[in-house]
Amino acid sequence: MNKIYIKQLGNKCKKFFSEQSLNEMGKSLMLASRCRQITPYRLGMAFISVLSQHEVKTIADLHRGFNHLFNLNIAYKPFHNQLRKKQFPIFMRHMLEHLLNEFACQSLAFDKGSPFKTFKKILLQDGTSFAVNPKLKDKLPGRFTHYNPAAVELHVALDLYSETPENIVLTPDTNAEAQYLPEPEQLEDTLIMGDRGYFQKDYIHRVMQQQSVYCIIKATSAINPVVKKVLINDGHLKKFADKKLKDIKEKLSKTEVIDMDIEWQETDRTVNCRMIVSWNPVANYFQYLTTNLPRDTFSPEHIIEAYRLRWQIELMFKEWKSYANLRTFVTEKRIRPHAAANHRVTKSISYNFVIQEEAIVEALIWGSLCAAILKRFIAHVAQKATSIAISTHKVAKCACYFMGDLMNSIIHDPHNISSSLEKAILYLKNNARRDSLKRDKKTGRSKMGLNLGCLN
Repeated sequence: MNKIYIKQLGNKCKKFFSEQSLNEMGKSLMLASRCRQITPYRLGMAFISVLSQHEVKTIADLHRGFNHLFNLNIAYKPFHNQLRKKQFPIFMRHMLEHLLNEFACQSLAFDKGSPFKTFKKILLQDGTSFAVNPKLKDKLPGRFTHYNPAAVELHVALDLYSETPENIVLTPDTNAEAQYLPEPEQLEDTLIMGDRGYFQKDYIHRVMQQQSVYCIIKATSAINPVVKKVLINDGHLKKFADKKLKDIKEKLSKTEVIDMDIEWQETDRTVNCRMIVSWNPVANYFQYLTTNLPRDTFSPEHIIEAYRLRWQIELMFKEWKSYANLRTFVTEKRIRPHAAANHRVTKSISYNFVIQEEAIVEALIWGSLCAAILKRFIAHVAQKATSIAISTHKVAKCACYFMGDLMNSIIHDPHNISSSLEKAILYLKNNARRDSLKRDKKTGRSKMGLNLGCLN
C-alpha cells in the first residue's frame, strides 16, 4: 500500500475540515455572528457525517446525529432554527464547491495509443430529475404534470478523468437542458458529450469556432439537414449527396455504420458538422451522433464507443439516488429536499434568497452531495494507494462501515486521520473491488483504452 496518497488526503482533510476555517466561512456568510454550541463547523460536519453513513428521513435524524457526534444535548427547536436560516444552504454550497475544487484527482486515463489521449478534459453532460411536494407546482413545475406536478432537476457536467462533477446546477424540471452545457469559449483541449436533450445547432456552431474544443452530441430523429457526403466503409456514396436527410432515411443501411458530412443553412450562417449514423436493433431506431472530431483521426467506431462512456454519469446518478440520501426528507412543512431552484455549484456562484423550510431542503441537497463526493474521493485514493480498481458504487454502498470512524478522527482526533484512512482503505481493498474488469475490456469503459490513471 502506497501511504503517500493516504498522507496527502489526510493533510487535505485536516486543512479543509478545520474548525477555525469553517467557522470563519460561516461568519463571513453571516450564518453565525457568534459561535455558540451550534457552530457552522459543527452543522456542516454533522450533515456530512450523518448523511454519509445512514439513511436519513427526517430532520430529527440529523438532530440526533448532531448531538451524538459532538456529545451535546441541544434541544430540537434551536437546532431546527439554525437550519432554517437563509444563509445555511449558501454555507453548504460553499462546502461542496471547496470539496470539488480541492479534493478532485485524476482516477482514469486513456492508454497512450488511444486518439482520445490528446484531450486534457472530457466532460459528460446530463441531468437527473426528482419529484417534489406537489404543492410546489407553481414554483417548481414538473414536466410530467399528471404524475409529478412539481419536480426539480440536477444538471451536471462530469469530468470523466476524475469521475467528479465540475459543475452542478439545480433548477425546476421544466428548464431547458441545453442552456447548462459548458461554455465552449471557456474551454480548451476538451471533448463534450451530451444526449438528445442537449442538441442545438447553435451550440455545435460555437464549439466549431474553437480551436481545441470538440463535441459528440446525440441528435433527435427530427433533424433534417442537407447531406453533403456519405461514407460507408471508406467508400463515397454519391447518390445520397446534396439531399435532405428525411429523403434518404429509408435507404440507409441498418447493418453498416454511416459517416456523413451534413449542413444546415441558417438565416445568418451555415452550420456544418460530421454525423455518425448507426442502427440500434434493441431500441429499433437510428442513432445520430453529431460531432466535429476529425475523420482522419477518429473513426466512426471511435465516436460510437466514446459516446457509450457517457453511461458513467448515469451510474453516478444511480449512486446518488441509492446511497446519497437524495430522497424525501420530512421537515416541519413536509417539503421534499429538492425544493430549491436555479442554484449553481461552480467556482463562481451567485446566491438567491431562500426562505425558511426551503433553506433546509436546499441545504440537505448540498449536504448529501458533499457526502457523496467525499466518498468518491476516498474511493479514488484507495485506488491510487492500492493500484487496484475500486468500485465507487461499492464504496458508497458500504460507507456505513468506515465513514463513522473517519469522521470521528477528523473531528475529535486530527492527528489520527491518516491511521483511520489507512484502516478504511484496507477495508475497501478487500470489500470494494471492481468486479467487471474482463467485461470492461470487452464492452465497458476499458474497451476504448480508458483505465486506471495510476496504472498508465
